[in-house]
Amino acid sequence: MTLLYESAPGPFVDGREPRLPRVPRLRPFVETVFDCLPRADQRKWAQLYIKALLQTPGKKSVRRLAESVSASPTASQAMHQFVNASPWEWLTVRQHLLRWAQRTSPTTAWTLAPAFIPKRGEHSAGVHRRFNPVLRRVSNCQLGMVMLATGEHGPLPVDWNLYIPEGWATDSPLRSKVRVPDEVCGPLWSQAAELLRRVTRWSPDRHTPLTADLSWLPDRESFLAHLARGEQPFVVEVPDTVHVQRVTSTSANSPALTLRQLLTDRRTADEGERQHVLGLPVTLPGPATERVRLRLLAQGRLNGSARTWLTNLVDRPLPDLLPLMRQPRLAANVVDTLSADFGLQDFEGRSFPGWHRHTTLVSAAFTYAQVRVGHS
Repeated sequence: MTLLYESAPGPFVDGREPRLPRVPRLRPFVETVFDCLPRADQRKWAQLYIKALLQTPGKKSVRRLAESVSASPTASQAMHQFVNASPWEWLTVRQHLLRWAQRTSPTTAWTLAPAFIPKRGEHSAGVHRRFNPVLRRVSNCQLGMVMLATGEHGPLPVDWNLYIPEGWATDSPLRSKVRVPDEVCGPLWSQAAELLRRVTRWSPDRHTPLTADLSWLPDRESFLAHLARGEQPFVVEVPDTVHVQRVTSTSANSPALTLRQLLTDRRTADEGERQHVLGLPVTLPGPATERVRLRLLAQGRLNGSARTWLTNLVDRPLPDLLPLMRQPRLAANVVDTLSADFGLQDFEGRSFPGWHRHTTLVSAAFTYAQVRVGHS
């Protein structure tokens, strides 16, 4: 991890407030992104929290973060209060973060990615048992969803949703205890769709394509149907168990096939295309009047299987689509970096607002670091 600091945290002056650490250009960044915070002490703690995320090695507990930026014995409590209880609006900060990032480089793609956060116990907001592909087993976890904006500096995390399972809807005392709003619930795909709606509402360019690897999304076919009905350009990787229908001159009543079945027929017809990206016209199953023409992209592997994508950019040349097809793996690397180096998984609170404020600060620290390094 690249160090971005000129000096260690300043000592207390006359036993009062600590001097803010001197980090090049961090103060203007915080003043721009967090200017919606109404109080000067909130903006001060935002700067200290971000600095601490950037410079604290290893596990980023609140105590260790506080110790890295202040000698005050009450700093840990104040930092915990800032994240868990201080009334500041994280969505406004994220919108400002996106605009700050877009001033440095236009967004060329959105990428939706999951973040599996292991948790002990059953009382943290949204915790549930789910297969965690990182641990390769079923475990207690929170499932975060992050939207990344890709530009000159690579994918930058700009907005988050925390999945709240439908089972939580019937447990009002538990929701109330960790401050989960009543309206935050519903199918996983709809919570992912809400994340997409937010960032596209914030962005000046409504035609930036969405990319994603949807293998982690159990109700992915509902999400795909939602995307196909809208105007959002998309290139999404999907498992070969997704159902589609062929588009041919006689395909009005063609049966729904899995991508695996469709590609098996195609390989039989042309074995020479196995190792190359090929494109086939398809639609999602449904009433003929609602079908939207899509393009299946498939890239064969040496073992005979294939990676498969669906896109509504049916007329876009393949070389234009290849960078979009690579975005989900780059985004997964960013999520790994957020976990390993920026404290994504180290939030110790249980509350829904605290989780969102922590992920907002993690996003700000990572975005500042990436853009700062890119300009150095």
